[in-house]
Amino acid sequence: MAHVSEQIRRIAQDMCDRIASLESHSSSLGSNATGPGAVPPLSLLVDRATDADLEHLLREASRLRSEADAVVAATAGVVAKRSVRDLGYSGLAKRNGDHNAVDMVQRLTGSTRVEAARQVKLGEAMGEADAATHPTGNSTDLLHEPETGSSIEPSRPTPEAPWHEPLTRAVRNRLLKPEAVTIIMRGLGEPNERVSVEDLRLSAEQILDDAAGVNADELGRRARLIRDQIDPVGVRLRWDQHFENRKWRFSRSAEGVRTAWVEFDDESAAFIDQLVGVGMRPRRGGPRMVDPAEAERAKQLLDDPRSNDQLVFDLIMATLKAGVEADPTVAFGSRQPGVRIVITEEQFHRRDADGRLTGTGFNEDTGEAIPGNIIERNICTSGTRLVTVDEHNNPLDVGREERCFTTKQRVGLAIRDGGCVFEDCTKPPSYTEAHHINEWAADNGLTDIADGVLLCHEDHLLVHNNGWKIIREGSNYFAIPPASVDPEQKPRPIRSKSTLKQPPPKALQARAAENRQTPPDPAGAAGPPVDPTTVPEKPPSGEAMEAEELITRTPPPLPPRQAPGSPPGPSAPSGSSRPANRGRSPESEPHGRRRESNYRVLDSWYVPPEKPSP
Repeated sequence: MAHVSEQIRRIAQDMCDRIASLESHSSSLGSNATGPGAVPPLSLLVDRATDADLEHLLREASRLRSEADAVVAATAGVVAKRSVRDLGYSGLAKRNGDHNAVDMVQRLTGSTRVEAARQVKLGEAMGEADAATHPTGNSTDLLHEPETGSSIEPSRPTPEAPWHEPLTRAVRNRLLKPEAVTIIMRGLGEPNERVSVEDLRLSAEQILDDAAGVNADELGRRARLIRDQIDPVGVRLRWDQHFENRKWRFSRSAEGVRTAWVEFDDESAAFIDQLVGVGMRPRRGGPRMVDPAEAERAKQLLDDPRSNDQLVFDLIMATLKAGVEADPTVAFGSRQPGVRIVITEEQFHRRDADGRLTGTGFNEDTGEAIPGNIIERNICTSGTRLVTVDEHNNPLDVGREERCFTTKQRVGLAIRDGGCVFEDCTKPPSYTEAHHINEWAADNGLTDIADGVLLCHEDHLLVHNNGWKIIREGSNYFAIPPASVDPEQKPRPIRSKSTLKQPPPKALQARAAENRQTPPDPAGAAGPPVDPTTVPEKPPSGEAMEAEELITRTPPPLPPRQAPGSPPGPSAPSGSSRPANRGRSPESEPHGRRRESNYRVLDSWYVPPEKPSP
């Protein structure tokens, strides 16, 4: 690996060469700048670059900034090391007139205090990890042998590598940008009596396995999801604390205006988000409406002269005034506000000795974890809906009987995709439209989950209007850009935003499974244990059927994609997104597909009507 100085010099030289070429090109065309040999300001200079040069320049400038950030962080960490409280006024920061290391870094860099604190924290983490993985002697720590007069290095144990060492190592190897480290560390949290150092290290390594090309915010979101899954007790403690802190305060400004300040608990915040989201969806880029009445209502909202803030205020006031006697369709139309909670079958059966639910679910729209006690209460008031899926998380198929995806299919797509699947889009499932990757008319496509993805309104138009194509290879999806964007049209992997796609490390899952194994019933069990891979010859009836459906079965593996000459018909799309021949006779239909009963979906407060969505 090249030295740090050589790495920075190479990146800086590449960027300087590109800027120099722009300056040379500007001089040959003539410049509007005044004075001999003057060149245009930087923004005007860059504005003359081609689209390709602009992309390269932005990428190289970002790489150079990341290298500089690593230097700033490492320096800030050493400043903090030399300014520890034990050194008192002899510490580096206090000798220079600063209260602490953060103040000194802020003064020298001119950054905000938050950014200076982030650099210090990152630098301390880098120093701690490097000291454990690259132990070196320090001449100031040498001990003098009185008899011989020679100096010897004291014997000291090698410090244990911290759990975040994989993250700082990834920064050193240019696999992760420095700004992502503190975000991931904040998401994974600190070790405690429930989460060990090894648990966090394995979680950090799992995040790094799929970190290429992912922005820092998304990595932080994945870290939070993993922490919530390996620490369900922490989820409940956090929810309980937020519930205790809930408040609604009224005040009056200096001008005499009545104001309010609200701190929500998690459950109330989720409902308010849905309340406002449903009412404001047309103004915030929500899906297009198929129903003419809904489309007209959306148009009226778009044409409304009030600002978004005014509309939100009027919406909440109207809801408060109407109360429980209001007709909800007057305020919201057919898309009613409500929070849908998702919990896997495995999490649903996690119980303590008293039978209370200890597993966690998540908010379908935001992916935020929800503790078991909240889920149990809402099951009591709202009930559940069982969603069965295959081994690729594809829930329900309706073939070509329906053009639009049904509400139940939209639930399945929301569980699988977690929102708009387009790169770096953060729109939740409620703001998306279901897209046929094989067009219904042009490609004779199926309205099946496997051949549908969620796209927000803006990205849905982008796909159809700009020539993008989404394909499927087995259970993996790819976006193919048009030739105007990428002449080679290289497929770009599409990543699900769903919480179900961010499981804890396999080692932690195996350990949790071992811990959940219960001793045999002293009274004895009725009959031998059930083999989960056994499929009964005849489906049982009544309650036995319901219990049997909850057993996880693994279907036969699907082909990676549809091979030439493979049987056409409904079975073909299971391996590929390419359109299939519909001429298959019913007699040649293979045995019915079996799907795992993996996910329970809880419709909290409201169950949406059965209406097709675009």
